[in-house]
Amino acid sequence: MNAFSKINKRRFMLFAALVSTIALACASASAANNKGVLRTDANGTYTGPCCSSWNESVSVYEPSSLLPIVATWSTDYQSNAPFIAGLSLNGGPCSFFGSSSVTAQSPYDGRYTASATYQWLILPGDFGLRKGRNVLTLCGGGVLDDTDAITIWANTLAAHLQR
Repeated sequence: MNAFSKINKRRFMLFAALVSTIALACASASAANNKGVLRTDANGTYTGPCCSSWNESVSVYEPSSLLPIVATWSTDYQSNAPFIAGLSLNGGPCSFFGSSSVTAQSPYDGRYTASATYQWLILPGDFGLRKGRNVLTLCGGGVLDDTDAITIWANTLAAHLQR
């Protein structure tokens, strides 16, 4: 009976170790593959010079060995002046990890007049990128004066790890 108990105890310990290993592997894979996507139909008007938060954020989870992040923002908009758009990484300053120029589009008839798509690349050596959760927040502002205004309609902000 004692030999049978030792064998069952050993099997149970091996089974528990296997379950724990699988659980850890699944958690790691989930964190490494997490994609951040925000799609909104809400209108937002932002006025003033660069740079301020546009209050739209996504999160990306970096593994222990940092990978590049590709962020894409698509929007319909109107603006009375040229703007610049970028990303704030983990609450840092508004940064431009790629193109940033938003042309002025202000129609007389009030229709959505411009669509734009921007893609930014955040590299492992860029300031503020860290393992674990990274928050990317859309930011920007006008380039001429304090009355510069942009209205953003249906837009999508998406970010994913580049392998």
